[in-house]
Amino acid sequence: MPIFKAVNKCYKGERDFRDLVFYSVYKNGTVNLCGAQAVLMGDAQGMCRQMMDVKKYFHKENSRQALHYVLSFSGEEENYIKPMDALWIGYAVAACFPKWQVVFGVHEDTDNLHVHFVVNCTSFVDGKAFGMSHAQLREMQEYVDVLTEHCHEMGLPIEERRERLFQRIEGLAG
Repeated sequence: MPIFKAVNKCYKGERDFRDLVFYSVYKNGTVNLCGAQAVLMGDAQGMCRQMMDVKKYFHKENSRQALHYVLSFSGEEENYIKPMDALWIGYAVAACFPKWQVVFGVHEDTDNLHVHFVVNCTSFVDGKAFGMSHAQLREMQEYVDVLTEHCHEMGLPIEERRERLFQRIEGLAG
């Protein structure tokens, strides 16, 4: 089962924010697979600047700058979750933050495949602050579990996928 967790660190300054975006997007001078929501893709500096512009527009430069989440896959899951699958899951997770800018990067540099998410704490729609409760974090974990299972099923032979689908339908009908 993948693990979706919040990194309990306060990113107060613009430099902390910039360093987090750079860390998520780059590793050892090379660009990771990465994506974004409500931010034009480009280099990390440009993406960070766009996120800081939202903060400046709403006069939120002195508040918490970002929230940091990590989605980690186990070694077993890496048998069917490849980096491009992790990127696809990253876009699906980012869509769960509809009024906030998100930059994310897929990291393959450790024992396990993982994705770092940087969420701008200031909404680009209305300037409101973002926060995720423990219950919402659990819901996000459940959603990630479903996405991961989908990737697993897509890697199965068509006959086995069909059988699983029929079992689910029978379970709903019964």
